[in-house]
Amino acid sequence: MKRLSLFVSIVLFCAACFAQQPAGDQPSRDELMKMFAVLRVRQQTENMMQTVLAQMKQQTEGDIQKRYPNLTPEAQAKLEASINDAVNLYPVNEMVDDLIPVYQKYLTKADVAAIVGFYGSPAGQHFLDKMPVMTQEAMKTMMTKLQVRSAEYADKIQKQADELAAPNKN
Repeated sequence: MKRLSLFVSIVLFCAACFAQQPAGDQPSRDELMKMFAVLRVRQQTENMMQTVLAQMKQQTEGDIQKRYPNLTPEAQAKLEASINDAVNLYPVNEMVDDLIPVYQKYLTKADVAAIVGFYGSPAGQHFLDKMPVMTQEAMKTMMTKLQVRSAEYADKIQKQADELAAPNKN
């Protein structure tokens, strides 16, 4: 009986440790929607989707052109219209709705209020205004370093592979 009590106690303790935020401490949908508005989540999601869809469209059109080089202009127009419909596969409203339970799981009402307080301030809005430019500039630096380091590392791996593949000279 002691073992059963201990087991039940441990299970309950673990469940409490891994549980979601208490319902009273979870931010409401309205509170999260306000946070999303301040953070410009919808706008950022729409921009991201446009970028992804443009890449997908370019890739798909290239693949179709390679596979079917003799398509008529009418057939190409129909396929392009179908490709353009991909924007409706996962509407931004649905994406934002899908964020709500995830954010409710990890953020408290106080977290959301603090986030809205900062990002709703002039400093927070200035940060959001400058973030794309800062990210782009930082990415240029990081990608340059990563390309150089990746090439050096690839050479190192190639040399190691050559050494390991060479017959033993013993």
